[in-house]
Amino acid sequence: MKTALFSSDLEALIYLLIIGIGFYLLNKVISATIGKSKKVSLKQKIIVNFALKIVTVLVIVFFIIEGFPLVSSIDPTGTYTAVLTGAISTAIAFASSGIFANFISGIVIMLIRPFEVDDLVKIEGDKGIVREINLTKMKIETFDNIIIEKSNGQVISSKIVNYTIKLGKKKSFKDFKSKILAPQDTGFKGIYEDILNSKREFESTLKKAYDSFSTKFYPKLYNYTFRMAFPYNGYRVMMNKVAELCNYYNEKNIFRIKPQFDVVDLNISIIVKFRLLTFDAQKIFDFQPKFAEDVYKIIYKYKI
Repeated sequence: MKTALFSSDLEALIYLLIIGIGFYLLNKVISATIGKSKKVSLKQKIIVNFALKIVTVLVIVFFIIEGFPLVSSIDPTGTYTAVLTGAISTAIAFASSGIFANFISGIVIMLIRPFEVDDLVKIEGDKGIVREINLTKMKIETFDNIIIEKSNGQVISSKIVNYTIKLGKKKSFKDFKSKILAPQDTGFKGIYEDILNSKREFESTLKKAYDSFSTKFYPKLYNYTFRMAFPYNGYRVMMNKVAELCNYYNEKNIFRIKPQFDVVDLNISIIVKFRLLTFDAQKIFDFQPKFAEDVYKIIYKYKI
């Protein structure tokens, strides 16, 4: 005769609610903690969050089957419970074996949401806008207007870079700025600071963008970055010309915010990272290749 864990259905329901709320809060705390950690990769975050949700579901199913006297009275010998438990275990093992890997990966993507439709991303070196997400695959439209399909299993095992910032509700300029600024913006490189007093100018540009929104919620911000190598010889002249180019793009209002650049590495050549900030992903499609080409022309023209 099967015996329930609790003496009454009401007691079992109370404990089930406590356990459910406890696991919900635990999931939130752990997800928030690892989400803020820069040491944990996106793949590890996805695995941890997915494992937490699986454990939560299994624990709740166990307490429903074993805790309620009503369930025990329906299945006094425990036969159906054993069959159900075995079926769940078999399904999980079967799904994890690779046959349904893409399906499981699709569920993970929808639960964790490392990206959404219309986000600007880079997955396995392919950069573009996410056009479709379903349970087995997703589609990216690249800068060359080519649609690339990737299986969800392939996506989960890849490095994902999401250039999209979801700013959320409009609060204050300080909050707006903190969500946009990259780590290097707090300490501009000396040569960058020399050119047009970039730090103060950038903050002024952000303030204009902030003041232009009258709605309570911001649209998505696309924070696209790419790197280019500059030679040491002629570098100062090139940077002045690049600064003029950024001014030109700003005056033409091609991007919502003036293009930014910063030195990120000094080696055989000087590596400069460019940042294009816009609220319209199509602007990245239409103008980033042209902007990069204009920068290359400056390098080619003024190299010594």
